[in-house]
Amino acid sequence: MFQYKNRQLSRLLLLVGLSALFRFVNLGRESLWLDEAISYLTAQLPVAQIANNTVQSSHPPLYYLLLHFWLQIVPDSDTAVKLLSALFGILLIPAIYLLSQQMFNNQTISLTAAALTAVSPFHILYSHELRMYTLLMLLVVLATTTYLHARKEEKVGWWLLTGGLFLLAVYTHLFAFLALAGVGFHALLTYSQNKRTFWATAVMTAVILICFIPWLRLMLEEAQPALGSLRPLQQATALNPLKPLTAPVFLLFGMSSSFWYSGLILFLFFAYLIVFVMELRKLRRQQIPSGLWLTLLIIGYVLGLPLLVYVIRPFFLPERTLAAAAPFLIIWLAWGMTRPKSPLPYLTGLTLALMLVGTINYYMGPLVKPPYREATALVVENVQPGDIVLHTSDGSYLPALRYAPQLTQGVLAGDPDPRKPEAVYAALGGQVWNLADVETQANGRFWVVVALEHSIEWQQAQYETIAASHTLLDEQEIGGVQIFLFEQAKR
Repeated sequence: MFQYKNRQLSRLLLLVGLSALFRFVNLGRESLWLDEAISYLTAQLPVAQIANNTVQSSHPPLYYLLLHFWLQIVPDSDTAVKLLSALFGILLIPAIYLLSQQMFNNQTISLTAAALTAVSPFHILYSHELRMYTLLMLLVVLATTTYLHARKEEKVGWWLLTGGLFLLAVYTHLFAFLALAGVGFHALLTYSQNKRTFWATAVMTAVILICFIPWLRLMLEEAQPALGSLRPLQQATALNPLKPLTAPVFLLFGMSSSFWYSGLILFLFFAYLIVFVMELRKLRRQQIPSGLWLTLLIIGYVLGLPLLVYVIRPFFLPERTLAAAAPFLIIWLAWGMTRPKSPLPYLTGLTLALMLVGTINYYMGPLVKPPYREATALVVENVQPGDIVLHTSDGSYLPALRYAPQLTQGVLAGDPDPRKPEAVYAALGGQVWNLADVETQANGRFWVVVALEHSIEWQQAQYETIAASHTLLDEQEIGGVQIFLFEQAKR
């Protein structure tokens, strides 16, 4: 028995080492993009401004607070600052192993779940991103693990730990509440078996809601809710009928620019889903493990509810915001290894192989994010005293504030679909300019940076207006980011 446990521990440590390798390699390869720049600039603010949501982020402040202190102890490089997300991503491997053990007490499932997480392109991509998603997944997995342990032990200390972890999770991302709802419904379904668990879960949830009231008030009291924390919910968008189908695939395989790979992983996912439903029909309700019920409930709440609302009333719903469901999709796939007389183990093995292919392609393929770091560096290398820099989009402007705060630069006013109020740009150290401001401040020359990832037609129209009345001296393009140097028209 001792040798068996040592062998399992060695395998887990091997997977942790593999996950660290995947997450550390090329950690700083990609530039920060808009959302990551917001994370960086927000974390540079005093703690009081982060806690007061000065930047009107749609996410609670825990990740920004952790990043604030992280930036004070690491060098100011993309690799060093992203290391925080990578560390959370590595810790997720043993965490998902422990959760699977609590759910099923099956080493095959637990090691398979850890292996899938270690090589998942989605997990690796967001371990390389300066955002809160790996922290969110880690906290939800740990909270669910302690919930299951609290059910067994029925001790106050374990319930306090579970409540504390879920509180940290909801202060990391709002959709952690959906995972908490899945846990609550699981406690309700098992009420007849364990009444004390249900009431402990209900009290824990009530305390978490009370502790969340201060942040909820901040969100609701913002002067311009359509531009602040509530913007994603208020931002209507065209319905993408494929989103309910592609969202879970994204949470496993990340993004793909290859048609054949996208088609293959979609086929694989739906093949597994169909066979899984057939396998469930073979089992009686009493034979379905409680851990599998909990897994499906959390997937249903975290993934199903937002997508249902999206179908009824389409709103801005990036798949990454559903990240809390990703570890449970992994566990769902790993459970298939326990069905030896069905195709599920083969489909799970094929999933592992295709994840590895996707990860290798991510490292060897083109950049995923716009090269704002390189574009900003080009401007810095060629700027002359008195030059100013105008960005037609905050997509390039906020990263430029991170990479070159010494430049005199601003973002163009008048965006028909603004993403932040002017006060937020000011809090982040930025400026909002009209074209008249540019002409007043320019001393002979000025730069225009155009990143066509937002309000494209409007940006193009603004550039044409500038080009029609000023002399173009030079133009460059780096990875789709256009950089123009103009000479100011003589008056």
